[in-house]
Order: sequence, then C-alpha cells, then structure tokens
Amino acid sequence: MRALLITGKLAYPIVKEVLKKVSNVDATIKSLNYPVASLMSVRYILENIKNDNLKDFDIIILPGLVFGDAKIIEEETGVKTVKGTENAWDIPLVFEALNQGIQLSTIYPADKILGKVKMEKMLKTLEKIEENQEVAFEQGIKIPLRPPPFRVFLELDPTWPIDRILEEIERTREFVDVYVIGFPVGHDNLDDVRLKIRKVKDTGVIIGIDSDSPRELIEGIKEGVDFVFNINEANYEKLIDVKNKAAFVVAPFNVENKSDIVIKLAKILSCKGFNKLILDAVLSPPLQGMVESIIEYKKIREALPQYPLLMGALNVTELIDADSHGMNALLTAIAGELGISSILTMEKGKTRWSSWEIKEASKMVSISLLQKRSPKDLGIDLLILKDKAKYKENEELNNIIFVDHNEPEMDSAGFAKVFLNNGKIALTFYGKNNVTLVGDEALSIGRELVRRVNISKQHAVYIGYELAKAEIARNLDKNYIQDLPLFKKIH
Repeated sequence: MRALLITGKLAYPIVKEVLKKVSNVDATIKSLNYPVASLMSVRYILENIKNDNLKDFDIIILPGLVFGDAKIIEEETGVKTVKGTENAWDIPLVFEALNQGIQLSTIYPADKILGKVKMEKMLKTLEKIEENQEVAFEQGIKIPLRPPPFRVFLELDPTWPIDRILEEIERTREFVDVYVIGFPVGHDNLDDVRLKIRKVKDTGVIIGIDSDSPRELIEGIKEGVDFVFNINEANYEKLIDVKNKAAFVVAPFNVENKSDIVIKLAKILSCKGFNKLILDAVLSPPLQGMVESIIEYKKIREALPQYPLLMGALNVTELIDADSHGMNALLTAIAGELGISSILTMEKGKTRWSSWEIKEASKMVSISLLQKRSPKDLGIDLLILKDKAKYKENEELNNIIFVDHNEPEMDSAGFAKVFLNNGKIALTFYGKNNVTLVGDEALSIGRELVRRVNISKQHAVYIGYELAKAEIARNLDKNYIQDLPLFKKIH
C-alpha cells in the first residue's frame, strides 16, 4: 500500500521523524504551503494536489483536524482519502489500523474511529468476562470467587444525613455494585437504621450494613440488606439466627494474627451453617503494616481457596497525601494478583470519585488477567494528570521577545468574578451593565461576555485564562479560586 500524507509546514519535520519509526510502510509526505495543518480545509488541499500525479497512490491521508469532508478529494482524484490522527506523533496508529482492515473516516479524525473500535472491543471482552466468571454465590449480585471480574463496594459516610446519602447514590450508582450504610462506633438507634435502609432500598440499589452493634446488624438484615460488615470472633454467636438471610464479610476484631483468625473463624462459621461468606484480612495503612496485611491476604487465599475475598482500599487511599487514582489502580492490580474480587472504598475529600477510579481500574485489571498481560495499552486508562509520551516541539522561533512579570492595567468597563456553581462555570461581570453568565464551556462563556460587554483586550486575555482554569477544575472536581494556581509545579 502506497500512501500520500498531507501536512503543513510546521508539522512536516514531525511527520518525517515519525515515519522513520514505522516499518513496512511506503509513504510519501507532501507539505503544503500552510503553517498549521489543522487550519487547512479539504478544498484547499484538493486545489493543491489535484494536478499532481496521484495514480500510483492507494490512499491519501489528511491531518485529522482539517475542516470538511475528505470525500470530495476522493471523488475528484479517484484515490481513497481518509482523515488521520489529530496529532502527527500518532500517525503509526493510522497505518496499524489500515493493516488491520479498519475503515477510517472522511469526516472524523482517526482517533475517534480507533477509540470507538477499541471501546467496542473492550466492552465485548468485559461482557465475556462477566459471562464466564466463576461465581462464589449470588446475593442480589453475583460475587466472583476470584477476579476477573471485580465488585466495587462503596461505604457511605456514617455522619451523613439521609438526603446526602441519597445524593451520593445518584452521583455514583453507575460505578458502584454495593452500597454499605455505615453507623458510627457506639451508635445504637434502630429507628435510624430502619429509616436509612428503607430510604436507600427505595432507590433500587444493593445494600450492605456496617455497625459494631449486633442489634443494628440484625435490624438491617430484617430490613433487607444483602451484605453485613463485619462478622468477627467477638460477635458471630449473636448472628447465628440470621446466618442464611444475608452474606457476611468475615474480618478479624483483633489486630494480631489476622489471617489465622479469619481462617479459623471461616471454618467455624461454615460448620454452623453460614453459607455466604466473604473473607477480609483488613488492609493496614501505609507504614503501619500495609505490606504485612497483604501477606495475610495471601495466606487466606492459599488456605481457603473456596471463599471470595474483599479488600478495603480506603485504609490506604485516605491515609496518604497523594492523588487517589494512581493508588486505586495499583491496589486493584494487587487485589487481582491476590485473587481478591471485591474492593471496598469510601469517598470524601481527596478520595472523591474513588468508586469510579476503582471501577475503571477493575476493567483494566480484568482484561489484563484474562489476557495475561500488564494493564497497559488496553484502550482504557487512568492517566488523568500525566501523559504516556512527551511530544517534541519542532516549531521554529523567530523574533523572540522574553516576557517578565508585568502588572495588569485596570479596565474601565468593570471587573469579573469567575467561580464554580453547582457543577457549572459561572462568571459575574460588575460594571455599567452587570451580567452573570453560567454554562459548561469556558470558551462559550468568554465569547458571550465579549459580545455583551466592551472589555479591553488585556482584560479579555485574563478572563479567558481564569475561565479555562475554572473548566479544568470543574472537570477534575478540584477547588477553583480565582487568581490562585490550580496545581503545584513539578520541578
């Protein structure tokens, strides 16, 4: 297959460099007299290549972001024409797709087509994993004996009122398999237990209960909870009468010899007729026995392979000041190696969205376990703040002016306040005509402002900068404070 790659002046050195890394490709680069390839239109490209000798080419590949439908080039030249990737560094993906027989588009960048193909392939793989799982038992949901797949348990903050609990369920129900309603240590209010469980049950989700009071655990079972946290060596005798009315998470009350306690207790409970058990060695916090507790899980898995295991990731993510998504990915991979199929988390402060992070990580690890490979290049990832590769900048610099810090000039038209409000980006302009603009797109809000208010160019640059920061903060669920940086600088 002979390919003609169209590019602009600035991207030409990149395309030339990238093609050196692509083997078994017969490609010719045509650089048009236009600085930025993404600003070209398909009609401009057609006018600049229609008189060329194109009969020896099997395909013409355009930059992914050119404007218009490439079909007009194909119809005029008789050569199949498609849009490539948005970034020149990703051109190898185009040839990989073409060699696999994937049909690229004349309208959309190849990234979109390849992303859709990868996503469809991934979803089919995950469906197959669900269909072929080894089920330990079913209690409102199938609990795998070992991964893949995984189940995500979310423990709701015991200090929250019922309205807040219901809001959290609506926010997270797409990522969570089981919600655990927790009650504080020393809590002993059966009316409160009944109220919360009934309200949550009305939402249609699967429920667990966590309490140190056997009375509350039993009351929760009467109200229809499916999972009980925790049955241990101190309370199991009080729960024998409800042994077959829920699934029980077995976790040690004592902190010494945790695996020995869990193994011994699981055998006792089995003899007493408990037939739905999940074993938990209780993951310890970093630098306070975390590694030793991982070894405890391994001991339990080897001693009792007939039981599913659960691990509480929250003991780690909450007790180290680091971003949670990387830790949740690593903890899910550790769980996968240990044969732990259920992961418990909690969301508050910096661990907000942990249920989504673990759900995404569980997809990565599930596919990796099935295919016996590292969780890398799967079409799904948790690369939120960093990129896998650093693209080189090849742009030539002319007429360079180095800029030092300078103070702003005040705008007589007024001043702006940028903030986040209920998940939206908001801007209030105070001046001769006060106006508040609210939306999801920072760029659209900025455009609307300059249509309505005659602000200075310098002020427009500043407001656009702050709106962009607000949008990034909203998308990452970070705090946004005008005039303060969003991130620490990496040195």
